[in-house]
Amino acid sequence: MSLTKPIFKPFLQRLATPSDAASLVLLRVSFGLLMLWEVIRFFYHGWVEHLYARAPFHFKYAGFAWVEAWPGYGMHLHFATLGILAVLITLGLFYRVASLLFFLGYTYIFLVERSLYNNHYYLICLLSFLIALAPLHRSWSLDVLRGAVPHTDRFPTLWLWLFRLQMGIVYFYGGLAKFDPDWLNGQAPGALFYTATRDTPMQALLQFEWFPLFFGWSGLLFDLLIPFALLWRRTRLLGLFVALLFHTSNIFIWTIGIFPFLAFALSLLFLDPDFPRHLLPIQLKSRINDWYHQRLRSPKLENITLPVKPLLILIGVYVTWQLLMPFRHLLTPGWTSWHQDGHLFAWRMMLRNKNTKILFLAQHPETGETRHAPPKEYLTAVQYKQIGRNPDMVLQFAHHLRDLILSNAGFTPKIFFTLKVAINRRDYVDLVPPDLDLGTVPPFTPAHKWVIPYPREPAN
Repeated sequence: MSLTKPIFKPFLQRLATPSDAASLVLLRVSFGLLMLWEVIRFFYHGWVEHLYARAPFHFKYAGFAWVEAWPGYGMHLHFATLGILAVLITLGLFYRVASLLFFLGYTYIFLVERSLYNNHYYLICLLSFLIALAPLHRSWSLDVLRGAVPHTDRFPTLWLWLFRLQMGIVYFYGGLAKFDPDWLNGQAPGALFYTATRDTPMQALLQFEWFPLFFGWSGLLFDLLIPFALLWRRTRLLGLFVALLFHTSNIFIWTIGIFPFLAFALSLLFLDPDFPRHLLPIQLKSRINDWYHQRLRSPKLENITLPVKPLLILIGVYVTWQLLMPFRHLLTPGWTSWHQDGHLFAWRMMLRNKNTKILFLAQHPETGETRHAPPKEYLTAVQYKQIGRNPDMVLQFAHHLRDLILSNAGFTPKIFFTLKVAINRRDYVDLVPPDLDLGTVPPFTPAHKWVIPYPREPAN
């Protein structure tokens, strides 16, 4: 159905309504600075070297096994380029090229290593895609000052609501995912809090039986309600205070990098779009405005129109995908937190804590001679930590180990894997059949088809 049909016209007219550009300009600047900080963190902690450049093996996503890390110092150069692009996005300089290259470059490093999956890394990929589409360089940018584009104080409200929707999905779907028996009864929150606060004074809170329930239900209600609380004027100040308190507490409890800062910056988009204009004293704001507008080299635009029809269709497809993708786990039998099919890309955050016991065995197909193959000898510390928690990575490593033995020893071994998992501080149980030769299971086979179902597994 064409977007020009009468049924779509009122909707498109609402999306074309001019909206103050100030909050989106603040988002551009905040995003660019946070991405620069992220790149600096990767260099400072040695992650570029350890996790990318020197890793002998990289776990892959299904459909992206062809994505390989740059050789030599290629990954260092890649991350350094991302830092430069982040600065250009912040300044709004060569914005179109910089934002597109940042999206492609960041998505590349996301796809190179599956073991590093994190919801906020996925969110950064999505945000960089939206930022590459949106004309955020047409207001308060160096592209305007150098005359590359005309200045405008207003954008179509489409762009504001698109970013609001994206963050609203992260919040709301994160809340929906918590309607899981282990979360509702406090078992998952208690296990996660225990691991995160081990050997700290905060762990004493777990002596109160009510605390895991309070911790879990307060997080669920926050995720479900905060987008609406920030949009409604009567609850806006309270919602902003709660969001600040929530994300600040996350900085001290969880190891989640820049996510609390990024999430709060996105939460500010739910306020009135002109709110950044009220943050500066009147005299200072007046001086900055005068300095900026005196240097404009192109005629000022009143506002920017909606993007062309193909781009609108792309945005529609993107929104539909974001709305439906998180529900795909409903098509998979079993307990998602156990086998994890449908767990990724669905904002299923903080739902399970897993402790593992791992043993890989390689067996000669003719002599039956069996050798222990310690994963620590083949993987980075991060990869080793994640492999037991993610069945899809178990299967990938089994095939990698089989191929290594085939290339070095000249025979195709049988690969057996003993993996016992304690989920949410329960007893250890087998995840993988001990007599299953994982080398016979095709790569990227959905885990629910070959793992052992969880005994008396909770409702999905």
